[in-house]
Amino acid sequence: MENAIAIVGMDCKFPGANNLDEYWEILKNGECVIKDSIDDSGDKNFVNKAFSLDNIDKFDAKFFNISKRDAEYMDPQQRLMLESAWKAVENAGYNTKNITEKTGVFIGSGISSYLVHNVIPSLKNNGISLDKVMSQAFHGNSPDYISSRISYSMNLTGPSLTVQTACSSSLTALHMACRSLLTYECDMALCGGVSVNAAQGKGYRYVKNEIYSQSGHCLPFSEDADGTIFSGGLGTVVLRRLEDAIENNDYIYAVIRGSAINNDGSEKMSYTAPSETGQTSVILDALAFGDISPESISYIEAHGTGTSMGDQIEVASFKRIFEHSGNEVKLGSVKGNIGHALAAAGIASLVKTVLCLEKKHLCPSLYNNQENHQFGLSGSNLNLVSDFEEWENKDYPLRACVGSLGMGGSNAYVVLEEYNRKPVECSKIKEDKTVKFLKLSAKSENSLKQMKKTLYQYLLENAVDDQVLNLIYNFQRETFSCRTLIYYQDRKELLDKLKEDNVENDASIFEQVDNTQEILNIGKRMGIETSEVIQICKAIKNSWEEGIDIQFEQTVPSTVMKQPLPGYFFEHKSFWMQPESEEIIETAETSSLKEETVISQEEVKLENYVKEVWTNYLGVDEEDFSTDFFELGGNSIIAYQMLADIEEHFNIELDVEDMLENPTVDHMTSIIQKLLV
Repeated sequence: MENAIAIVGMDCKFPGANNLDEYWEILKNGECVIKDSIDDSGDKNFVNKAFSLDNIDKFDAKFFNISKRDAEYMDPQQRLMLESAWKAVENAGYNTKNITEKTGVFIGSGISSYLVHNVIPSLKNNGISLDKVMSQAFHGNSPDYISSRISYSMNLTGPSLTVQTACSSSLTALHMACRSLLTYECDMALCGGVSVNAAQGKGYRYVKNEIYSQSGHCLPFSEDADGTIFSGGLGTVVLRRLEDAIENNDYIYAVIRGSAINNDGSEKMSYTAPSETGQTSVILDALAFGDISPESISYIEAHGTGTSMGDQIEVASFKRIFEHSGNEVKLGSVKGNIGHALAAAGIASLVKTVLCLEKKHLCPSLYNNQENHQFGLSGSNLNLVSDFEEWENKDYPLRACVGSLGMGGSNAYVVLEEYNRKPVECSKIKEDKTVKFLKLSAKSENSLKQMKKTLYQYLLENAVDDQVLNLIYNFQRETFSCRTLIYYQDRKELLDKLKEDNVENDASIFEQVDNTQEILNIGKRMGIETSEVIQICKAIKNSWEEGIDIQFEQTVPSTVMKQPLPGYFFEHKSFWMQPESEEIIETAETSSLKEETVISQEEVKLENYVKEVWTNYLGVDEEDFSTDFFELGGNSIIAYQMLADIEEHFNIELDVEDMLENPTVDHMTSIIQKLLV
């Protein structure tokens, strides 16, 4: 397939869904996850409905080596995309440490509402000048840095850019990623979109003739539709050229056959109005790029916002292209389930459609089973999906169009196709008498415990070949300091040890071992002087868990296909600047950031002052003062800011090398003492 791109990894978070499985449950069950708003009003036009994401204040700052203070200033859009990108790469079966190919990052994003609703009000209420923290606030909240933050954290060296085309941002980012792959600008790409409202959960005021729903329901293409409701979310997909993905035995969710972007121009009613001509053109361009005939399309995941003008123009463009194809085309929109996710709307539609292709089922589109008769769908070959149903097309592979339309006329469309593979069935997984090893590691004991628990539950419900487990967990996962290594012969033993791994009480008895020589060779390389397999296994386990690097021989056959398996468990803590007047900086009553406060040398001991500077800029606690500045998430920009404060306070001159040479509180205190003398 010429110009084909494989989707090999995914992750998402949308209202009511924190992962792919939860998202699929919402979709297949036809649920709308809207809730009553957290506020109310006596205004008769107030609509007390809202979509919300779970835990937008939570983040594993320590995992990404970001200081507590930086994490507080950072827009949740950046934080959540960092975690999502990591999850998507692991879902694709890749270890970030082993990625040598040029990997691009393309993310669609909107503005930071966190800066407006939280950061600036919090600084103002606490008497802190924005100038003092401009760097942290700017880098943490400007959408420009979302992609490069991901590239830096994973050492990805391909193109890295943030895309902003309003509601079509994430599909436009996907299109640009595909073009980058096809021109060999990169060999793998992470792309997606994010939109998080820091003030989520609140209702809204309905205004006649605007796009908000008066009823508090988003019902695309329905007789009852009266507008849309904004929400939020994020999603990430990992892309590779199809031939490369096949050669590398990647798990392929679906194939992108074509994509296109355009703009409506001015030949339409107004700047914010959609254009039938523009939408028709972009769909035809996407089909033509993949050499796909309209007759082969059996499903369209529309932009479908629930507005009368928008839905009507979309249907008109679909009719121009597909009405004469002779085949039935099903139509749907995810906005009935999760609302309009703005910059993440396109990735929400894409992930939904990819899951439908993977599982060969279509999910109901919520329209109260009352289609809008003005659109003329009745009697045409375009039909809304009303039930969870099997997706079939006798004449062609399963193919779908996915669209996203940005207010202002920036349109994006993608053509998807199913990818058929041979899944491993339970009955075909043959237990043998070899001893297998399984490595799991994390940055904290709690994360490791949760990872074991998640994998245990997953293996109870899913059949996974031991060769796949070996490939993913022993070779395609990064190694961290908290570790466990499990040795086992059969599935029951693996499950038992995942549930309770205790080497002292290990009752493993290997009556027959088919790979004895392999185990003996590992023991010999480690200097273990015994020929008992069980004792060698215990020694291997103890050594690896103590931090000794043990490399197993990668004997996985080249025919073994990767599978999406449970990944890292992030240990979340809340990082949230409150807009109300509240102490957000855990420090002494005096702060070097407050302009009105002057700390004299006579009032505060030198060491305490240095500790306060550390606390103000890094958000550290008492037990962190002996820790290296960089281990606490410090960087060169923060170092310059801290030095500037110290220089101004003591009227001395410092060199940045003073901070870099031995970046601890004690060392900085001693340097200041010498200069003051």
